[in-house]
Amino acid sequence: MSGGAPADAAGTPPAPRARKPRYSVSVRRVAKLTPRMVRVTFDGEALEGFIWNGPAAHLKLIFGEPADRPSGEHSARPVMRTYTPRRFDAATRELVVDFVIHGTGPASDWAAQAAPGQTLTLAGPGRSYAVDPAADWYLLVGDDTAIPAICTILEALPSAAPKRVLLEVADASEEHPLDAPLGNAELTWLRRGGDVVRAGRALEAAVRALDPPPGSGRVYVACEAGAMRRIRQHLLHDRALPREHLVTRGYWKLGETDHPDRDYGEDVL
Repeated sequence: MSGGAPADAAGTPPAPRARKPRYSVSVRRVAKLTPRMVRVTFDGEALEGFIWNGPAAHLKLIFGEPADRPSGEHSARPVMRTYTPRRFDAATRELVVDFVIHGTGPASDWAAQAAPGQTLTLAGPGRSYAVDPAADWYLLVGDDTAIPAICTILEALPSAAPKRVLLEVADASEEHPLDAPLGNAELTWLRRGGDVVRAGRALEAAVRALDPPPGSGRVYVACEAGAMRRIRQHLLHDRALPREHLVTRGYWKLGETDHPDRDYGEDVL
């Protein structure tokens, strides 16, 4: 059986997805925000053509081609990982990406040794989060990998609307001031402890215990994929939250090293 995308009813294969623009960048600065979070600021002339398309938009970080293969053999895909930039400054052509250092892996290993002058290739951006200004309140839920995305959403939300933010980190040393306008937002830090198997449990318990304000709310959830699905199921079935008022993202998954970046939990109906 031949591979490739399935054909439509007329027998015509669908058009391949357009390749995202790529940008060659250099590391300008590296700062350690917490024991496990490193902030890398990239710049480069290529970023003059970069277009930031809204909160929680993601990028592909490309960590180079694998070793050369024998002549005539196709090269494997380069190693890529998906990240949401913290911010982009078009005037200075600076792009800021926060990395969580969590064991071994291409992105974590690279960020742990990142230094000014090193180069990297970026591709994107991907789709962003659409803020609904008609909402009466907002709930943002995420673990440490989602902090940059949640900060970009906070910057885009209406200032007067009530907001609850639940953030799960390993321990107290990972709690740090958010460089985003909290305004009237109520921020709660949750600590999962050192056992990664407990990822998302504190978030799930906190969401279940919430007493949301009256009115029509909008909820954003981004964390470990299994926990995201449990939270999504609770909100849709126990809370009867309208499906169109909920955005969920499985940023990573226990036991996997390269979880797909388009895990939206849509199998939870």
